[in-house]
Amino acid sequence: MIASRVCLLLLATLFWRGPLGAQVAPAEAEFWSRRDVIITPSTTALRVRIGIWDSGVDTTLFAGRLARDGSRRVLVRGYDAFKRRQDSPMQVLPASVLARASELNAVLQAQDELDAGNDSMAAAAIERRLAAMSNAERMVFEDAYGRWAGYSHGTSVADVAIAGNARAEIVIARMEWWHGSPPVPCWSRELAHAEAASMRDLLTWLVASGARVVNMSWGRFEGSYRRNLEECAPNMSDADRRTLARYTVDTIRAVLRAGIAAAPRVLFVAAAGNAGSTMEAENPATRFSLPNLLIVGAVDRRGAKTAFTNTGPEVGLFANGDGVAARLVGGLLSHVTGTSIVTPLVAGTAAKILSVDPSLSGAEVRALLEQTTDTNSTGQRLLHPARAVQAARAKVPASRP
Repeated sequence: MIASRVCLLLLATLFWRGPLGAQVAPAEAEFWSRRDVIITPSTTALRVRIGIWDSGVDTTLFAGRLARDGSRRVLVRGYDAFKRRQDSPMQVLPASVLARASELNAVLQAQDELDAGNDSMAAAAIERRLAAMSNAERMVFEDAYGRWAGYSHGTSVADVAIAGNARAEIVIARMEWWHGSPPVPCWSRELAHAEAASMRDLLTWLVASGARVVNMSWGRFEGSYRRNLEECAPNMSDADRRTLARYTVDTIRAVLRAGIAAAPRVLFVAAAGNAGSTMEAENPATRFSLPNLLIVGAVDRRGAKTAFTNTGPEVGLFANGDGVAARLVGGLLSHVTGTSIVTPLVAGTAAKILSVDPSLSGAEVRALLEQTTDTNSTGQRLLHPARAVQAARAKVPASRP
């Protein structure tokens, strides 16, 4: 792998994007489409609210699909990278980054192709451009690209979560990650407390706003905090970095566990992560067991386990994480890879179940999802939306829509 490709791939340490326009055999393309189900509009059924707990959502792409309060205001709550309240649907980016929107979306597309190993003209052009950059130019480019990849993440997640369900609408809970190299902000115990407090607030708000499914395409992994400190606190001992990272994860985990346990009517769906490791080794803050929490991993277009997905007994089921169609900010269609995009496929299926039977609890929805899976050749249980919705319909009286 040439140096420029390594550089570009390293930019996506948090949000891994997959193959755009990859050549897909008909049988592969049909594997998941045959299992899908569409929920049609209804004049009598209530809409199901899906909480998109992520980096923000481009609301211009979702007219008529945004949950609103009694005053018809879009339901949005958010925090910036320093964990300060900032109730905007999208992060406030520098004008210099926003001015490069078209260019940065094109880079995301090229990244998709690089992930797929496609030697496309677009990918080759990006490689040539990176190779020709000075160190200073590359630093500016990497900062802008890193911000944009995170900025687009929640929009792609929302697009997948409501696909095929005319009765679903989204509630936006926005949070920001650090950015830059060295990263800003540099992690601290104070930020660990602020992060946990912001998560407690967002979780409580999502439930109070009527979300029945909450999509969590993140994990808050211990290694991420260590890497932040390695860059921005080089004089801190490795032992102290590990202690602070573990303290952060444990503090957030306690908040998540308590909040999810207190919301039994809601199903929370979390991503296993993309390190090709185990949940135990990667230690995300979402690594715990509750009846209404479902952790999901990635298989490919044919249902085979991917090399990148994290695994472990905590992972309840798997779905396609290989080139899933999703829009970027502004509406450009891409094809995204990773467990981050598996999560809204599963959350969206949960919302389809609740569209059929809104009386179900979070634990009952999870049970239907798991009970209707089938198993691939290596033992992963695969999501089957059509079976799950059919099972929910079988429980509903004929008089209900």
